[in-house]
Amino acid sequence: MTDADDLYGLPRADFIAARRELARRVRDAGDRAAAAEIEKLPKPTTAAWLVNQLVRAHPDAVEDLLALGTRLRDAHGRAAGPELRELGRERTELVRSLVKLSGTGLSEAITRELEDMFGTAVADEAAGETLRAGRLATAKDLRVEQTWPGLTLAPSPPTAREPARQATKPKPGGAADRRRKALAEAKAAVKDAESDRADADRAVRAAEDGVAAAEQRVRELNAELDAAEHAELDARRQLQAARRDAKAAERTAGMTWRRLQQVEAAD
Repeated sequence: MTDADDLYGLPRADFIAARRELARRVRDAGDRAAAAEIEKLPKPTTAAWLVNQLVRAHPDAVEDLLALGTRLRDAHGRAAGPELRELGRERTELVRSLVKLSGTGLSEAITRELEDMFGTAVADEAAGETLRAGRLATAKDLRVEQTWPGLTLAPSPPTAREPARQATKPKPGGAADRRRKALAEAKAAVKDAESDRADADRAVRAAEDGVAAAEQRVRELNAELDAAEHAELDARRQLQAARRDAKAAERTAGMTWRRLQQVEAAD
């Protein structure tokens, strides 16, 4: 183990012991600050670990995913509807194939998390580069801040003839009435849209709170697992020491017994 990145390529069960050993070697080499940072490296969740292994085992498939993201963003920038639909279907198939490459017999929750992580890597270039690095700890490492487009009414620029038109009393049922009616309808539509957006914002915040709570629980469980793994290692050391003591005691007892037999035979 020579680099912190290598930790994320190990079997997940070996992460804690390998992290401790790497931190010890770095500390012994004189870099206590780096050792402290290594000790803070989080153990990856199951889904994040699967993605890290996929990056190492199937780099070409990951490159296909990131290349598709570039094509999707380009097509979106050009508002290429038919191309976007085709790329959307390709995205669905590629994400599904990557989930299959990640492992078999996966739970529904892990499958959904993998799909979300691959989908985020397609949607955001920075998230894609983070995934490519292969040292994810949780899906949160790929989080992209969502933005909600606002709706505004942009007034038409005034012209030199507008004051004269405003001075003229509009005729009932004329163009001015139609404009006022259209404006009122547009304002009502904007109000409805803003209300829908507010509802969506509340739903997003509620979902984010749920994700934050779940992530906190994952951290707590990981901490408990780390403590349990430490306890297991200590118990194994104690068992080995006890076995050595037992063997030493057995040898001593054997020697004592043979000495007793010799003394009795001499009598």
